[in-house]
Amino acid sequence: MIAIFFLLAVVAAQENPVLLASKDFLNDVIAQERHLTMHYVIHNIGTDTAHDVVVDDTNGFPAAEFEVVSGSLEATFDQIPAGANVSHAVVLKPLVSGMHNFIPAMIKYKNPTGDELVTFSSFLDNNPILSVSEYNRKYSPHLVDWLIFVGLCTCTSDSLSYVALIHSKYESLAAK
Repeated sequence: MIAIFFLLAVVAAQENPVLLASKDFLNDVIAQERHLTMHYVIHNIGTDTAHDVVVDDTNGFPAAEFEVVSGSLEATFDQIPAGANVSHAVVLKPLVSGMHNFIPAMIKYKNPTGDELVTFSSFLDNNPILSVSEYNRKYSPHLVDWLIFVGLCTCTSDSLSYVALIHSKYESLAAK
């Protein structure tokens, strides 16, 4: 009797949609006042269609710390068939620098019988958000620094040439 109950439970579990979700940022560097692109991919590895799928990442990006530039931190999909996947992206602008805990997004969905199921996306852990000055120090092309360097090198070489020319003129005059 227990074996039959267990078998029925396994069969029932296999007939449900099973969603796996990944969350990742597409940027190499995360910096204050620079665009940050978050990418979500949801796979249905179950044998049934998931209905009324809602991806919610509003808790992971508080309005005081992030501005939504494009897209939304919430996405809805009418259904995700078995074996299919969907993706969603949102562009944010970090307003503060420092360590940020990128918590998992929450995904709610319904199975064919109408039961609501919840899963979470992958976890990104703590990641640094560079300040504007730190980002500029590390990644700017330093054009002004290079222009000053080239200018000083040019001035120095021109000055040395001028001094050598004057010195040779005075030597030739002194020799006469």
